[in-house]
Amino acid sequence: MKDSAVWLITGGPMQQIAAKTIRFNGFKLIVSDGNANAVCKNMADLFLNIDTFDGDSHIAACDEVLKRFDVKAVLTFAADCHYTVAKVAAYLNLPHLDPEISQICRDKFKTRELLRTGDFLQPESHIVSSFDEAKQILHSNIKKTFVLKATDNSGSRGFQIINHPNNFSIEQFQYTQKFGTTGKVILEEQLVADPTQISEASVETLWYQGQMYWINWVDRIFPRDLKFFPDACMQTKPNECIEIAHVNPAKRDFSIKKQVISLMQNAGRALGMHQQNWGHLLKGDIFFTESGPVILELTPRSSGGWDSSGSSVSRGADIAGGVLQMALGYPLTLNTWYRFFNYHDAERTAVVFSSISDCAQDCTGRSFALSSGYAAVSELMNQSLKKLEKGNYVTV
Repeated sequence: MKDSAVWLITGGPMQQIAAKTIRFNGFKLIVSDGNANAVCKNMADLFLNIDTFDGDSHIAACDEVLKRFDVKAVLTFAADCHYTVAKVAAYLNLPHLDPEISQICRDKFKTRELLRTGDFLQPESHIVSSFDEAKQILHSNIKKTFVLKATDNSGSRGFQIINHPNNFSIEQFQYTQKFGTTGKVILEEQLVADPTQISEASVETLWYQGQMYWINWVDRIFPRDLKFFPDACMQTKPNECIEIAHVNPAKRDFSIKKQVISLMQNAGRALGMHQQNWGHLLKGDIFFTESGPVILELTPRSSGGWDSSGSSVSRGADIAGGVLQMALGYPLTLNTWYRFFNYHDAERTAVVFSSISDCAQDCTGRSFALSSGYAAVSELMNQSLKKLEKGNYVTV
């Protein structure tokens, strides 16, 4: 008889907690990652050196996997390869999200189109195939500032601000273009943050049997937000598009939280999350303008940046355990919610700060430190910064 196994797609540092959870629950561990020396490789009973975004190669590997294991679930954790997960799980006839939903979330422009159709507040956005096409749009909107984004990569990779068409070069276009897989680039009106609050937040929700359940939210801290924390002593100031910290939980008025709850409910329904079988996470990245909150991205996975892998753990939640339960197709019961998705130390605040060089263009290569407790946020920030200086980085 073959051993029961769970397939974890992506095996980096932030996935260690999921790998350990899988092993702790008595399953053999299959890990696939494009990095031949992935952190979780040594924990795996079977390691597959496959690019996590290469769904076809994962499906081609299924025959080899099934010869050795009885696969019970396919999942990722705090990683963007949810489309691969959806395709492989569907192929194996295991609990899965509709791959079409995952594909919409993977493609930023498809997400924009869906939200605009649903009358959500969204920036002016264009998808362009050439430098000349982009420059024509810029010249037609001379009074607006635009940003360039990759079509299907994390927010900071390829991100550039274009203040004036005369300053826009073909090298800039090609730089952003190389970070996507479609050959196209998103040209989007730059959003202006509400000056009275931190500019962004990440929200985690769980969808089960047509209902959305709020899990948690964190404030995402960018260089522009340091004005709210004058006592935080950060020595470097990286690119404006790079998230430098997060505060768990978010510190906002309840009136703002109610707006975001409604926004996520409506967005999830627009995607079709309420029609899915089994339980699935949906994360939203929210930008706060004076006109109201704007959804930047939707993604059916747990939050990265040592949020669900670190700061939420320090506050008593076990998101990795909950994700495993849902991937196995188990029902969402009150006991399941309390054990995995409840924050048992809800009064605790956790801060994760990252270090990165001043010349960095995106979030690649960050190191992270975590501090948590009941002190003021600025004090916890400085504790994290001191840990960074000493090389005391967050680990599982």
